[in-house]
Amino acid sequence: MNKKYLVIGGLLLAGGLIYFLMFTGDDGTGVEKAEKKRYVKSVYASGYVDSVGKVQIKPEVSGYIQEIFVSEGDEVKKGDVVAIIRNDKLDEQLKEVAAKKELIEDRMKDDSPFLRALRDEIAIWKMNTEIEKGNFARRESLFEKGIISKEAYDQARQSVEVTEKTYAKSTEALKDQLAALQSELDSLTASEQAVREEIEKHRIKAPVDGKVLRKFIEEGDYVNSVFKDDLLFSIGDTGRLETVLLVDEEFVPLLKVGQKVLVTTDAYPDEVFEGRIKVIESEADRVSRTVKVKADNDYPRGIPVGITVEANVIIDDREGLFITEDAVEDGHVEVVRDGKKVRVPVEAGASKDGVVEIKKGVGENEEIITR
Repeated sequence: MNKKYLVIGGLLLAGGLIYFLMFTGDDGTGVEKAEKKRYVKSVYASGYVDSVGKVQIKPEVSGYIQEIFVSEGDEVKKGDVVAIIRNDKLDEQLKEVAAKKELIEDRMKDDSPFLRALRDEIAIWKMNTEIEKGNFARRESLFEKGIISKEAYDQARQSVEVTEKTYAKSTEALKDQLAALQSELDSLTASEQAVREEIEKHRIKAPVDGKVLRKFIEEGDYVNSVFKDDLLFSIGDTGRLETVLLVDEEFVPLLKVGQKVLVTTDAYPDEVFEGRIKVIESEADRVSRTVKVKADNDYPRGIPVGITVEANVIIDDREGLFITEDAVEDGHVEVVRDGKKVRVPVEAGASKDGVVEIKKGVGENEEIITR
């Protein structure tokens, strides 16, 4: 429930009534004095006590709660593991990826049988190339002397070209194998990191320092990351509290940061907690048609977070002259001056419950004719 109300000093109405009884004339008119009273105007709102910076932990993944490490009231540090969601399949995936990665890393070691075999093959073709080059040099000399035929010379030259190409290919094959192994290792490393990150999502950690205000789960419960209302824990600092008010959107333009807020709660019926507005949110709730307003209030130690409160935001608090509203007619009142009735213009202000503020026109304690 949200409502705006006006508070004008209670003695004003009671005193005025007594005045009328004592000074009512035969013609039905009476006399009252313009009295200075305190004028307070406020906006009413309900709300609750909250922890500054309170967070509600929601699951990033779905699954069954395997273990819970905290209870309500426990102090936690940012990064502490507060619960674990089961992840058996992920553990198996991690083992498989780790095994494949180890195999690749073993193959890439300089002394691995795999690389030794490739390098031995390269060494053989290098040696064959040198042999064929020597053979060709001798055949070339013999050909120039006319000892061997052109056909024999061409065969020797072709043998050199074949061995050189095979040697080059074996060298490139080693590079390609190493590149392929590195690419596969990079892919496995990325997969391993992805699995570890997924496993880490199953380790529920405290995002802030504070106290466990509420635990919404028990071991064995199933949690679903798709449901936005599926909560795990709420954590906050009970030493830093604030008031969260839900103010009807039509009254928000009357509010300003720094305005005084008077808060009451059924838990402390004889106390009023004074505070100041510190935040007026810029977005309204379309369902409740309210806007959240936050205020700093000095609450007693041990007051529960989430407790319901009622509040009045003081938007005007001043002294003014007040008279009976019926005494004003067409912007004028009749006053008694020097024993005579005088009609004078006045500037009226706020009115409530038959009482009106007079901003200009009459002075304090001046006698006013009423009807």
